[in-house]
Amino acid sequence: MSTSVPYIDPNVEHVGVSKLRTLNATTLRQFEKAMVIQDNDTPLAVLLTYDQFLTMQAQLQSVIETIELITDDQERAALVDGLRSVKEGRTRPLSEIRADLRKRAK
Repeated sequence: MSTSVPYIDPNVEHVGVSKLRTLNATTLRQFEKAMVIQDNDTPLAVLLTYDQFLTMQAQLQSVIETIELITDDQERAALVDGLRSVKEGRTRPLSEIRADLRKRAK
């Protein structure tokens, strides 16, 4: 698992609901780990920073887009064709492609 994506390990030590009372803007800015808030040994919620949440959302979106790509027959065929072209050396420099695009835009 990538260390840049927050991960909630179910085996980590959870914190009690009373821990929420100690949190304020200053402590939340210094917050680095996700917390599993529990009551009577029952997990209730997960607290993480907004940046961690955005990272998780971006990773999830990436996975969803990948699944959509490989399950769509046309998209998968285009991907395979593109990879085959690269393997066979049928590529062009990016500068050449950009020049062609500029010509077409005129």
